[in-house]
Amino acid sequence: MTAQKKRRLVKLSLLEYDDKLVPIPLFNLTIGILIGFTAIFQFLVYLTMPIGIFVVYSIINGDITLVDENNDTRKSYQEEE
Repeated sequence: MTAQKKRRLVKLSLLEYDDKLVPIPLFNLTIGILIGFTAIFQFLVYLTMPIGIFVVYSIINGDITLVDENNDTRKSYQEEE
């Protein structure tokens, strides 16, 4: 008869909830996903911050203009459809 491996479990306790026993592979996966998302968001900041600053600068500089749409233009679009 083959000897069975003893499953290793992690005991999670949260405030007034019951204690849960979670297998180590599942626990490691959860921790890995949390660390991965934390690392990714730092790099997303480096990408989105310059884009946001460029858009604000372009609006202030006049390269991007905000245009109010007249009601007449809306009516002409609806009539064409």
